[in-house]
Amino acid sequence: MLFSQPQKQDSNLGVSVMNESSQLIEITPNPEWIQRFISDLKPAKACVVEHRVFRELATARLPVKKIQEAQVNFYPLIESFPIYMGLILAKVPAGRSVWNSRARNWLLTNMNVERRHANWWKNFAKGFGVADDRFSKEISPPPMMDAINNYLWRICSFGSLVEGLSALNYAIEGPTGQWSKNVFPGIEKYRTKHGVEISKRTLEWLRVHASYDDKHPYEALELIKAFTKTTEEQENVFHAAKRSLEYYALALEYCYSKVL
Repeated sequence: MLFSQPQKQDSNLGVSVMNESSQLIEITPNPEWIQRFISDLKPAKACVVEHRVFRELATARLPVKKIQEAQVNFYPLIESFPIYMGLILAKVPAGRSVWNSRARNWLLTNMNVERRHANWWKNFAKGFGVADDRFSKEISPPPMMDAINNYLWRICSFGSLVEGLSALNYAIEGPTGQWSKNVFPGIEKYRTKHGVEISKRTLEWLRVHASYDDKHPYEALELIKAFTKTTEEQENVFHAAKRSLEYYALALEYCYSKVL
C-alpha cells in the first residue's frame, strides 16, 4: 500500500466549538491517503460485517446457544473498551493546542459512553437467556476469541496515538456500527425462540450502535488525519486497522465454527 505525503491541516478546520469544554468534531473531506486507507481495508472489513454470524443473526437462523456464547466471550472486549481508550488518552501530547484538546475531550467523553455499553451488553445477553450471575464471574474466552483483546491491549499500550485510534475506534467501532444496522431489523424474529425475551432493554446496545454510535469511527479518522505526519505513520495506521479487523474476524469464525 503506497501513501502520499500528508498535507498540513488547518488546526481550525472541521470543528464546531460549542463551549470551552464541549467540542464537536466535524467530518471533513478525506485526503488521498485516507481514501486509499479506506479502500484497501474494505476486504478485511467485509470479513467482519458480512460474516455468517451476522448474516444468520439478521434472519434468526443463528442458534441461540451460539448467540449466548458470543455474548459471554465478547464481553471482555466490551468491558475493556474504555480501558483501551484510556491507554490511547495517555498518548495525547501535553499542552492545550487545538487538536490536543480536541483529542483529549473526545476520548474522555467516549470513555464515559463506553462504560455504559457494558451494562447494555449484559441486558442484551439476559434477553437471550444468559444468567445474570454469568458476568459476575471471571470470563476467559477461548484463545482464538481472546486474541483481539491481547492485540488491542498491546497496540493501545505500545503503539502510537494514531495506531490506537485506528485499531480501536476505526477498525472495531466502524464494522460494529455496520453489522448492528444489518441485524437490528431482524432481531425481533427471535421472540418466538424458547428462552428469549426481547424488550427495549434487550435491544438498547444494538440500537445505539446502529444509530448515533456510528459517527465515532469517522470522528476517529479526523483525529488520525490531524496527528499523522509522515508516510511511515500512514503505513502504521493502515496495518494497525487491518490487524485489528483480522482478529475481529478470527474471533467471529471461531465462535461460529466451534460453539455447538
